[in-house]
Amino acid sequence: MRWFGAALVTSLLHIGSALAATEPAILDVAAVPKLDAAGRTSYARFTAINLPRAFALSPEGRSGWFGGAGTIEDARAKALKSCADKGGSNCALYAEDLRVVWPGRPPGDLPTVPGPLIQTIDYAFIPDPRFIWHGPAAAVGIYVWGHGKHGFADSRGLQPQNHVRAFNNAGFDIVRFDRAPSHDYEDYAADWLREGLAAFRKQGWRKIVVGGQSRGGWSSLQILNVAGLADAVIAISPALLGGSTGSDNSATMYSYVHAIRAPTTRVAIAQFTGDEYVYNMDRRIALYREELPSRVVALLMIDRPPGITGHGGGSTAAFAHGYADCLLHFVMDAVPPASCPPPKP
Repeated sequence: MRWFGAALVTSLLHIGSALAATEPAILDVAAVPKLDAAGRTSYARFTAINLPRAFALSPEGRSGWFGGAGTIEDARAKALKSCADKGGSNCALYAEDLRVVWPGRPPGDLPTVPGPLIQTIDYAFIPDPRFIWHGPAAAVGIYVWGHGKHGFADSRGLQPQNHVRAFNNAGFDIVRFDRAPSHDYEDYAADWLREGLAAFRKQGWRKIVVGGQSRGGWSSLQILNVAGLADAVIAISPALLGGSTGSDNSATMYSYVHAIRAPTTRVAIAQFTGDEYVYNMDRRIALYREELPSRVVALLMIDRPPGITGHGGGSTAAFAHGYADCLLHFVMDAVPPASCPPPKP
């Protein structure tokens, strides 16, 4: 499994240790015993993937890991096997999920993840327990993530996309914007999101990022008609309805873009070749490029990156490998990058 390159991961962890109030034990690459430079790069990659995950280590410094799919039992077994396959003897688990489990090493206490910050019968804003929690006083910021909509399938509880892990490692709290499918209409969702973001600003988070996939990304763009709700928006394959209805809602998107009044908000949008919910991608990209720069403080377009295709391209390992670091720097740097460099192989 290939994820972040060594230089990219070093950058992510440097940002996290520099900005977070305290560095959880799981993120302390230097504390892992016996590892050489290549092993530390491997461990840094491990910290950048979604749960479940496990990292195994041998007394002579061989290591192996697995994560991002299956169960924690699968991850443990595959990490131990990977370590043994690389010549490790007596391989044991060093870390799993968010904790260090190495014998004799204090695991480090993590802050308790609270329950829903806002909860109604129709929607909720829920701190995701698969991410490290800091709280508004200690966190660098909050990243509110909205899931897609698949008819009346229930998408609540889905783990946010892999690139969100980079923000958590850098000190952001991660909150899911979960919506009940039976009431998840676009204008309702946008209103709920506006109210939630305003509440989080009052609760003291210093930087507010809102993002999402498909309908979640669409809702994130909708909130931009109210200035100051978010410091950054990350819309991944934003969509409302698509092929099954015979419309990609271009007129609706046009009206939303022209309603944007967000002079202090940075906006990043990712679109992929073969997205079945956008019939004329050239026209959609042109709309963003022509209209958004005058309505937001900065625009970052990830425009049909090579090798990543389809409406779900943002959920892939390739997208996280190539663009999580760029998105983090777009949100955090004093002067945001205008484009993302080509991903390293």
